[in-house]
Amino acid sequence: MNAIKEKAYAKINLYLDVVSKREDGFHDIKTVMHSLSLSDDVVVSVASARKLFIRILIDGNRFLPTDDKNIAYKAAALFFDRLGVAADVTVRLKKRIPVSAGLAGGSSDAAAVLRALNKLYHRPFTNKALLQMGAELGSDVPYCIKGKTALCEGRGEKITPIKTDVSLNAVIAGADERVSTPEAYKSLDAAYNDFKDDASPEGEKRYKKLVEDLTSNNITKEGVYNVFESVIFEKCPKAKALKDELLSLGASLAMMSGSGPSVFALFDTMEEALSAKTELISKGYKAWVAHSV
Repeated sequence: MNAIKEKAYAKINLYLDVVSKREDGFHDIKTVMHSLSLSDDVVVSVASARKLFIRILIDGNRFLPTDDKNIAYKAAALFFDRLGVAADVTVRLKKRIPVSAGLAGGSSDAAAVLRALNKLYHRPFTNKALLQMGAELGSDVPYCIKGKTALCEGRGEKITPIKTDVSLNAVIAGADERVSTPEAYKSLDAAYNDFKDDASPEGEKRYKKLVEDLTSNNITKEGVYNVFESVIFEKCPKAKALKDELLSLGASLAMMSGSGPSVFALFDTMEEALSAKTELISKGYKAWVAHSV
């Protein structure tokens, strides 16, 4: 049996706006994602077999499905469908990234499975082919295959790497609230008339500032933006309170990631981030520290 271990890194959205609603019901987005060191461990093992068999073993979250409802399972199934061979596959997930938090934990696991299998089978697929598979699995999966800092457009599958040496000290925190991604987009559609109106100039102004910030390796509150905050904070008041709490603890900025409701905050030093994490945990929040990878 051959095995390989991959890190599945969490992402945060430094910028996230919805451009339009598509005829297929999905949305065209414009987002800048950034990888952080908070990660799941993904170990993929394969052995020869006459029929494809996939097992998912999870440590760290007993509520996640282990069948074909798990996106890591779907990633393995898609890989072998395209490869045209059978195998006995075991995927072991050590979960650390919180679930349904806007941090792409599931998508990152799926991306790690695709990368691991491609290495185990001596790279039968090009990077472009892996990205195409990722896009079939979920909007964030293509980015998670590549990681680092990137502008993602379309449904998320159009990726343009952004060259930057920015190094972030982050606290990621949550308050046991959950909103599904479909529910979040439904709320946006209601609030923004299905995105039929002209886009607000506020988002584009902030995007231009963020590009400047990334070039100078210094992220400022004037450059970050997340359109989902306008609807999710109403549904998740604890998330809004958490953002305010992080700012009161000295964060240079705080914002929701993805469709939420987790919140991330940036601090000047890791010592300040660790202090804020300790304070949040003492108040009953779940919190993690992470840095750029």
